[in-house]
Amino acid sequence: FTECTGMSIQNPQTRRQAQTRQDIIHNARCMIIKEGIGGLSIRAVADSINYTPGALYKYFGSKDELIDAVRADCFARLNTFILERIQSASDPADLLLQGGMAYIEYAGLHPQEYHLMFNMEPSWATSGEQRAIAMHSLLQIVRHGIEQGRFVPGPDYDAASIAYHCWATVHGIASLQTTVLRDERKGLLTMSRVILQKVIAGFAVK
Repeated sequence: FTECTGMSIQNPQTRRQAQTRQDIIHNARCMIIKEGIGGLSIRAVADSINYTPGALYKYFGSKDELIDAVRADCFARLNTFILERIQSASDPADLLLQGGMAYIEYAGLHPQEYHLMFNMEPSWATSGEQRAIAMHSLLQIVRHGIEQGRFVPGPDYDAASIAYHCWATVHGIASLQTTVLRDERKGLLTMSRVILQKVIAGFAVK
């Protein structure tokens, strides 16, 4: 039955292990947000879920491994946030605009998480599944726009280049608002929307 439906049934132990792993990641993320990476320790996280440090090491072999898992989880949370915001978008240009604004808004709401994701040394978390999902989705939107004639590529400006242009733009804005402009965010979202609208309009220029 499970093979025919594509469903899988986890046994209770597997479900408990998956939930424990997620609890560890959640508590570690909250601890990093509150105390910074320097305030994170395996013992403190273990205490927060009534585990011994030795038991927690069965899930994560080191503090660095746990931090990577938190970073991957942050990417997943960002992807979910963007997906929720683009549900009402009606065309490729609107998808890019709403997705870009969601990216910028998420960074402003969760600056510590954004720092974890992008302002640390690259690791498997920054090149893993969640990043691949985000980039694939962005590229698909751009390709759809090209197919519809909404975006116009060039000899040295293909779909991948347009997607990179989108990411570089929103990432630059997001990075500014989580660092040097963190205390000057009033009106920044409105300004960001105007900037993105002009950038996206430029994709239609022949």
